[in-house]
Amino acid sequence: MAQEGEGDDEHRHRCLVRAIIKLRLESRDKAHRWLKGYVDDVGRYQTGWNELHPKSRLEADVRAQWDRGNRGNYGDWK
Repeated sequence: MAQEGEGDDEHRHRCLVRAIIKLRLESRDKAHRWLKGYVDDVGRYQTGWNELHPKSRLEADVRAQWDRGNRGNYGDWK
């Protein structure tokens, strides 16, 4: 549920930032591959978020939240 003053798009974005942070805690490589793209086990290139959404601020917000101590807990935004 969106917090007061937070629209649906911003809420969705913050949830995605937290999900990527959780993925990074599980595997730094998986998080980077999801953002930047990779070649899968059968040699097919899988497009990353940054290529699909070149104007997105997702990676910058993940880095900023990580640096501020956010570790992906529900509702956490610093």
